[in-house]
Amino acid sequence: MGLFKAATAGLGLAALTACGATNSYPGRTQVQFMSADQVTQRTYACLPGETERQTQSRASSAHRYVDGAIRSAGARLAAQSTGGFGSGLGLQAELNAEIAEISRQSEAEYRCVLVSSRNTSGPFG
Repeated sequence: MGLFKAATAGLGLAALTACGATNSYPGRTQVQFMSADQVTQRTYACLPGETERQTQSRASSAHRYVDGAIRSAGARLAAQSTGGFGSGLGLQAELNAEIAEISRQSEAEYRCVLVSSRNTSGPFG
């Protein structure tokens, strides 16, 4: 299970390079949450609500959706993997595409876009 979590987190980290940086979203509030895997920290840029509480509530809802969808996609794709380098590249490309769509859905529904995902374990966490 630890290897699966590390592989899914690593693939997710690579996928977010295309999502942009927080400073690409001026006027938005940056919000961070820890993933359900307790390893990955996800950062969102959210349009401010009428109150800080409203912004935090939308951000929390966005995180529940994004985190669950990414973890589900990672598990499904890992189960389909046949192993090997070529399979890993295909898996990463497919997960990247799914994460981009998940982020678009989060933006449309919650006005929060996923801007980074960082593995907090290991020597660089």
